[in-house]
Amino acid sequence: MKKAIIIFLIAGFVQIQYHSFGQETSDKQTNLNFFLDCWDCDFTFVRQELEFVSFVRDPKLADVHILSSSQRTGSGGERFFLNFIGLKTFEGQDYEYEYMANQSETHDEIRKGLLKVIKAGILQYYSKTDFFDRIEIDLADTEEMTATEIVADPWNKWVFSIEAGSDLRKEESQDEFSLGTELRIQKVTEDWKARIEGEYDLNHENYYDDGEKIENRQTNSEISGNYIKSLSAKWSAGFFGEYNSSTYLNTKNAYSLDAGIEYNIFPWDISNRKVFVFRYLAGVSNHDYKEITVYDKLSETLYYEALQLDLEIIQPWGRVETRLEGRHYFHDFSKSRLILDSQISIRLTRHLSVFSEVEYQLVHDQLYLPKGNASLEDVLLRRRKMATNYELGFEFGFQFTFGSIYNNVVNERF
Repeated sequence: MKKAIIIFLIAGFVQIQYHSFGQETSDKQTNLNFFLDCWDCDFTFVRQELEFVSFVRDPKLADVHILSSSQRTGSGGERFFLNFIGLKTFEGQDYEYEYMANQSETHDEIRKGLLKVIKAGILQYYSKTDFFDRIEIDLADTEEMTATEIVADPWNKWVFSIEAGSDLRKEESQDEFSLGTELRIQKVTEDWKARIEGEYDLNHENYYDDGEKIENRQTNSEISGNYIKSLSAKWSAGFFGEYNSSTYLNTKNAYSLDAGIEYNIFPWDISNRKVFVFRYLAGVSNHDYKEITVYDKLSETLYYEALQLDLEIIQPWGRVETRLEGRHYFHDFSKSRLILDSQISIRLTRHLSVFSEVEYQLVHDQLYLPKGNASLEDVLLRRRKMATNYELGFEFGFQFTFGSIYNNVVNERF
């Protein structure tokens, strides 16, 4: 039997060929079990391309745990990190690989790129077994490029993105039209990053009842920009500016300018696996309202500060992402907001895993609320934000899997 596999290693690829050697025996371990913990890898595709590799669905039965994570890049693409974690006899033998997916790459191109990284990683472990004697390696460059070739970037790492779209729906008793546009400009380097983003949204609805027309028209405009500077392996600083206008939030024009500093307990070069960040921000904002507020204001200038804690952990046992933020205005400390947003996925046992997401906000800073009672139409059509002391969202679920631990066979019929 002969199987051919192509692997990119740095500027080229490694071709692996699997040959059957009959009934040969050896004292070395030959059969290895891999657990693939990768949402973007297209598991069916991986099994089809690596038929000789044994993938199990329980990490406790694996010799190698392949754990993936990803981060968005400054160009709008995505950088994937695949950590190969050795278990049992391979404990302590860990490797990390990266795959860079450009913004224009299709799903098929991404899954093929991830497959090449998986092949490169499993080769490390097969090289320590009898199976390595059954592998042929051929290193070559697919584009015949030399190491001295330099790629010129006419955009100097700046990336521009424009999006626009509309939606029209109509029926006898109602019609709706919406328009959305968005512009993004950004540049990301190791030392600093800058981003400018603007968007405009329009939603226009008409309802007809016994000859009466009820109209709902809402607009939202927002422009934001930031500049982030890397101060050290753990410290960063930034400046943030924003403009917004929203009929829903009774805001004619609002401008804000913030400055902040952050500290990551872990160095940023391992941020694909764990992040624990403390951030402090302070700023000033000016607001012009469409209607007089409940505090008898048509315009005001506000000073505020905020403290944020972000925790993100990606491990073989699961994933945790938690953000805790508290902010208040200086003129009245009771005008504040506390936000908790947490997503957790944990593998409890060999067969059972649970996941949950909760977002809770204590709200005491709705200075923009218009004076007077909201009409029934305002409430039903969500024309404006309603007064509230809290906001809560919660999701919970579990996954239970049992049966054969080996899942190499692929049958895509029907």
